[in-house]
Amino acid sequence: MTARAVVLFGVGLALVASAALAQQMYKWTDEKGIVHYSDTPPPPKEKRVEVKDFSASSQRMAPPVALPYALAQAVKYNPVTLFTGSDCTPCDQARNALRDRGVPFTEKTVATTADRARLIDAGGNDTLPFIKVGSKGLAGYAPSDLQDALTGASYPLARRLPPGYQNPPVQPAAPVAVALPPSPPPSAPADDAPVLPESAPASPSGIRF
Repeated sequence: MTARAVVLFGVGLALVASAALAQQMYKWTDEKGIVHYSDTPPPPKEKRVEVKDFSASSQRMAPPVALPYALAQAVKYNPVTLFTGSDCTPCDQARNALRDRGVPFTEKTVATTADRARLIDAGGNDTLPFIKVGSKGLAGYAPSDLQDALTGASYPLARRLPPGYQNPPVQPAAPVAVALPPSPPPSAPADDAPVLPESAPASPSGIRF
């Protein structure tokens, strides 16, 4: 590689790196509690730094998969929620039955006291799985009862899920809220004004102190 090619290659890398940096925004709070926004990295001593990526690749999101009209209407008016537990064979059977029929559903796990409280609030009891089809609740897994409930809720008999469709991620029935650490109070601004000594009272004429 010639010297000219090496120089051009180095310039190209620098331009690419500059473009990548320009697509990032940094936010940090200094020791005086002042919030800064900049497209250049903060000083190394700053620890609480947030980086926002505005590049085209980070902004691209997979388009949602549209459901057929009849299936979309059933999901809208009679959503299906499946409450499950660990090592639960009937739960696995209910999940497979919903997938085989092509029914979109939300799965919530029951493992804690808070999860059980949410299960009770939804109309369930200590029997798992608990399947909510619209306003109708089914405790345990009975194949004919589940199929009848889905048919009554206008879910198609044959699978009509489009390719690429995915159910929402499985979550606990009572998700644990992540507590953010409290922000330290801003420090008082430094007083840069010099402190002047109190002036001595003027002495009467002819008197010395």
